[in-house]
Amino acid sequence: MNKQQLTDTVIAFWERATGEEGLTPEDNFFDLGGESLVAAKILALVEREYGLEAELHLLFNNPTIEEFVDAVHEELSAKAQQGTGA
Repeated sequence: MNKQQLTDTVIAFWERATGEEGLTPEDNFFDLGGESLVAAKILALVEREYGLEAELHLLFNNPTIEEFVDAVHEELSAKAQQGTGA
């Protein structure tokens, strides 16, 4: 998975869920309002796009877009390795 594509997609998800535009990797979930409904929307979009059932703590423990992308990328990489039997 290309990390830049993942970053762009996650930014689009965050913009859609928060109603904000022009977000950057440094933007922080809690600074944007940090509501649980918004978190649920973001996680649902990630699950729909990547098949990753991310837990709420993944977002709360990685509140910037950059940190969240890193965590999602790690989860997706681990999932892909499990799928190959590695």
